[in-house]
Amino acid sequence: MRILMIQPNYHSGGAEIAGNWPPSWVPYVGGALKTAGFNEIRFVDAMTHYIADAELAKIIREYQPHVVLATAITPMIYQSQRTLKLVKEICPDAKTIMGGVHPTYMYREVLSEAA
Repeated sequence: MRILMIQPNYHSGGAEIAGNWPPSWVPYVGGALKTAGFNEIRFVDAMTHYIADAELAKIIREYQPHVVLATAITPMIYQSQRTLKLVKEICPDAKTIMGGVHPTYMYREVLSEAA
């Protein structure tokens, strides 16, 4: 099973002042997946590398993931939703999962918007 983890390409301007930091969710989730026996895992940091949707679409199309995970803090929620919508356009059968602070605490709103 091919699993793709994506840090969406979100930029607010303010966060960049502190510099680029590796997303902490990736080693936690990736490590748990590897421990559970999943070996085909890829991470795309679209945020740090400023990967536009067209390039991200190419990566998704080439990898053909079965499962895609994306994260979202509140300011990046709409970009995360667009990222997972892009996945569904390319790989309609892929399972898409949004994690992070915003969908954890605002799950009703996220689920109602994701229809």
